[in-house]
Amino acid sequence: MTASIRVVLDASAIVAYAASSIAVGEILVEVGDEGARVGLPVFCLAEAYRRVPDHDVAAVGLLAGHPAVVVVDTDPGEWMPLAQAARDLGRVDTAAALLLTIGADGHLMTSDPDAYGDWKDLPIIPI
Repeated sequence: MTASIRVVLDASAIVAYAASSIAVGEILVEVGDEGARVGLPVFCLAEAYRRVPDHDVAAVGLLAGHPAVVVVDTDPGEWMPLAQAARDLGRVDTAAALLLTIGADGHLMTSDPDAYGDWKDLPIIPI
């Protein structure tokens, strides 16, 4: 049985991890110790990789391979909800993080809570 996703990292949280964020590192350890997983939407992983400075790029790959992490792709059958959320939020990676968080009934870790607009009730862990 696959462990459940407890926390989703958006692109800003992945960038923070690559810059040695203690808060993101602590979440990885806590979630892993509970036998759960941290989810990385593939769109967020790609966006973070694009945004990090060259000297931090290796950290993105290390995060994706962390034992407490699962990289999650968007189901092609769910393209319409993704497209609608992207239209509302203005970014595909942010929409993917939102949908994975809702689908996993988990928490979203971000350094940009305002990017999620009207989703005021979303359980956010700010960095």
